[in-house]
Amino acid sequence: MKEFGLVSLTKTAAELLNDRLPEAREAARAIVASAYEALTENEEEKQQEWQSFCQSNLPAIHAQAMIKLVS
Repeated sequence: MKEFGLVSLTKTAAELLNDRLPEAREAARAIVASAYEALTENEEEKQQEWQSFCQSNLPAIHAQAMIKLVS
């Protein structure tokens, strides 16, 4: 995951969350869960770290959706 890039994966997942196909939205949720685990595996403040990551790498509307998915 880190080789491909967490930022690229989260941007792709954010776009897929608004896709018309249910399979695409479900895949996006799986990507978000995996990215969240990869990013926060050694962190104490997991939610805070995820929120910072999303807000710094995504547009505000997408960041909010990504933060809600893992809470």
